[in-house]
Amino acid sequence: MRIIQPTNHRKREDGLATILMLILLALVFSFIFANMNTLSTLHNDVKRVEQRQLRRINQPSPYASTNSPSAQAPK
Repeated sequence: MRIIQPTNHRKREDGLATILMLILLALVFSFIFANMNTLSTLHNDVKRVEQRQLRRINQPSPYASTNSPSAQAPK
């Protein structure tokens, strides 16, 4: 009959706890990495939309009247 030493059982539990903690840490880091990528993509999208809006706002309208005299040939 073999008697299990309490130290061997304790070592196995510590090893399992270490592996579980490493797995949880890897999951947390993967979520952080995915969120960083998503935020970077959203930042680029916001910049692109802002540039389009600025171009649209600053674009002269064909119906806009100006106060400057039009260039006409002298009579």
